Amino acid sequence: MTFRSSGPAEWSRPLVAIILGVILATTAVGAGFVLSRLGSSSTSGVGAPSCLRANDQVADPSAPHGEFILDPPTNLHNEFYTDVQTYLLNNPVVCGADFWVPWSNVETGTVAQPLINFSSVDSGAAPWIAAGKVVNLIFQIVGTGPQTQYLPSSVEAAVPTFQCNGSAVTPVEWNATFEAAYQAFVTAAVHHYDNRPGFGYLRFGFGFSGEVFPVENLNSPSCQKALAAVGFSIPIWNNYVTGMISFEHGLDSKVQLMIAPAPIQWAGANNVTSVASAAAAADGIGIGNEGFEVNDTTVVEPDGVGCGGHGWCQQFWRYSGVIPLELQTLSVTSPDGAGPVGSLVTLLPFGVSQHAQIFELHLADWLVAFDPNYPGYVLYHAAYAQALTQTAEVVGMSG
Repeated sequence: MTFRSSGPAEWSRPLVAIILGVILATTAVGAGFVLSRLGSSSTSGVGAPSCLRANDQVADPSAPHGEFILDPPTNLHNEFYTDVQTYLLNNPVVCGADFWVPWSNVETGTVAQPLINFSSVDSGAAPWIAAGKVVNLIFQIVGTGPQTQYLPSSVEAAVPTFQCNGSAVTPVEWNATFEAAYQAFVTAAVHHYDNRPGFGYLRFGFGFSGEVFPVENLNSPSCQKALAAVGFSIPIWNNYVTGMISFEHGLDSKVQLMIAPAPIQWAGANNVTSVASAAAAADGIGIGNEGFEVNDTTVVEPDGVGCGGHGWCQQFWRYSGVIPLELQTLSVTSPDGAGPVGSLVTLLPFGVSQHAQIFELHLADWLVAFDPNYPGYVLYHAAYAQALTQTAEVVGMSG
């Protein structure tokens, strides 16, 4: 792997100047708003950068880029479904949607003969693709809380599992039977979406949720004890993760693949994040951080040193221009700037300055910006619409 030591600094200065200096003329009357656009900057030479074509304002121009809504409702009986259709589906600031896909939602059958059906996922994605948007999928092995059941029942019965500190039933991910079952599923998903228009990237969780993380509440003493009981160690985890990355690379996917490395803090000084990031970069697989919060913006030195102590900024600087880089906020943000997550007004410019070109943002933040019926709109929509639009002027707008 060749690290780019000078490239990021060269392109980040104009990017930061653009996002901090662009002036937005926004008039919000009901659903209407007027966007002040920059001049041509996409490779197509027409209008603002589009999330459907290469964008030379981001570090990895031909890779996916833009701002996406996390898991918008797909059923007309869901809360905010109508609001999304009215204010977001055709909003040019919205590049598209990211849908979480629990493994058990699409696979039944047996471990030896799995039955995999993506029709429900494709149905939810269809309106977005028809509207000219990009859809990304985040596949989950394990959900949040003890009641979530994301493992197919056949897999749960066939592999060793554990629970700790309120976690869901969690497989021993480095178990050979589990790896074989999950690799078969990953293969099916990649082959299904390889040639389907409108899909930007697939992110496969290697543990908790859509991340590279062994179990929810990993740092609690009870989870440390549970992991030790099933043979966890940093070398074993690194071997599992790099093996899965190598496997994904071997699929020769035409659609972009992503992972979300996460630090393991209780096992002493370790290299899990850097090992996963380096392996992904070497194989052309993008990386992301799913816990973006305002603390990350403090004490940041050149080349991403500091970054709230989480370390993702260093990986982003190291692999800027090599692979696409993605950020997801820890949870819904606080428009008033309160912690722990903070406000998009602070987070988005910082994320761009750290070379992120994909932002996965919670639905509530989009509604604050663009839905006149949503609580908080009157107080905060102008600032949030401006922050989202200025970022879109850099990382891509639809249309």
